[in-house]
Amino acid sequence: MSDPAAVAQWENLARDATKLSDVKFLQIYTLLEQLGDKPGIAGAFEAMRPRLTQLRPPRRPTVSRLFFRPAEDLFDDPMAYSRRLQRVSRSTLAPCWNVVVTRLDPALVADAGQAILKTDPRDPRALSRIATPLWEAGSQAMVDIVAEAEANLRFMAEHFGRDDDVLRQLQILRDVLKLGAEIEELKLRLPERPIGDLAEFHVEAIRGVLARLGTESPKAAAPVLLVLTARMLRPGVALKMLADLRVSGAGVVERDQLTRDLSGVVVGNLLRQTGVVSNPPPTDPGLAPPDPVQKLGSLAVAAERLTDGLTSINDTVALLRDKKITDRVAAARGEIGGFVLTTVLGDVGQTLNDLMFPAEGGITTAPDSLKRAESTALALKRTAKLAGSLGIQREVGTKITDIRREIDRQTDRMLSAPDSRTNPEVKRQMFNNLRLIEILVGPDEAERLYREWNRRLS
Repeated sequence: MSDPAAVAQWENLARDATKLSDVKFLQIYTLLEQLGDKPGIAGAFEAMRPRLTQLRPPRRPTVSRLFFRPAEDLFDDPMAYSRRLQRVSRSTLAPCWNVVVTRLDPALVADAGQAILKTDPRDPRALSRIATPLWEAGSQAMVDIVAEAEANLRFMAEHFGRDDDVLRQLQILRDVLKLGAEIEELKLRLPERPIGDLAEFHVEAIRGVLARLGTESPKAAAPVLLVLTARMLRPGVALKMLADLRVSGAGVVERDQLTRDLSGVVVGNLLRQTGVVSNPPPTDPGLAPPDPVQKLGSLAVAAERLTDGLTSINDTVALLRDKKITDRVAAARGEIGGFVLTTVLGDVGQTLNDLMFPAEGGITTAPDSLKRAESTALALKRTAKLAGSLGIQREVGTKITDIRREIDRQTDRMLSAPDSRTNPEVKRQMFNNLRLIEILVGPDEAERLYREWNRRLS
């Protein structure tokens, strides 16, 4: 049994480390990494995870982390985990490994640990070679563990608790790890995550794996597709490949049902991501609050990614002709649209107003404020391109019109001042305002306004 006080000490150390400079933080991270799987280290890394996500240092995997590597795209932090979405909470991994390792040859585990220390952590192919014997032996251990957990309530409660959802997570891990080497090999042949555009040879690689695994029984390819869709910006591309898989007899029904199930999972995960982005975890009170302009830009990018992902499954859903899935996609579209309205459109007008027309100061917007205003306007323009797909054209159009009217009002006030023709700041600010008009409405309208405003100055 691990000492709770010692575990708490490691976690407190990690939390304190997040307040240090990047250099010192990474030094402590390196020291903790060398301790491997000692009690408390997993909790320490959990506390450090948000900062590690920003810095992204190369991390030498432990044996347990390497073992679970094929499924890592399905992992969620406990606070962000959602049930019944074919995901795995990180809190399940430690108890799972504790049972698995008792059923593995100790020499196999020790050899893997030694090999990891001698291997460049940035060499995924070398790490896969080390892990292949682990996946082969460990996946068989997982088959036995899941079977025992399903049949023996006492075993399940003793090692994993009584939650049926944890049993579902164990089943996912079992299925993915049985294809661990296949999944990791496919990852190496595809772009890094998040996967955007696929070249023809990427498509052929995916089709080859699906055909090899799923021609006789499409369900056999389900673990690969689960991981693959989690890595893709447009998961519908993989679903379309599944829908196009050539099968016969009972395989047709199985393929179509699997496509329905995975379509539901993809939509559910897009909604989960919408919730995570809309309600981020609270920031450390010791850290500076997020910059509103950068936050707005990040939210616009997230909205673009979510919309792109949802749009990618339209063709597959249309082929299924399944009202339940169609309704769920429509609901997801409405929820993502609501996310855009509340997070991006909510404060964009006030943010632009504060940057371009501060209550105190001269006529001309400061250069730094102008750059931030341009970034804010570009974020709004980015979401305007999504409005048609999300059914929010009216709301986005109204917001842009309101901002446009405020720019017109401020410009009219400026040009109506007695000294407007002789004050050089007026002309500079006129061009600043035109820049925002160009971003939000287009160059033709900016050109028309330039001629109109310039006539007033002349």
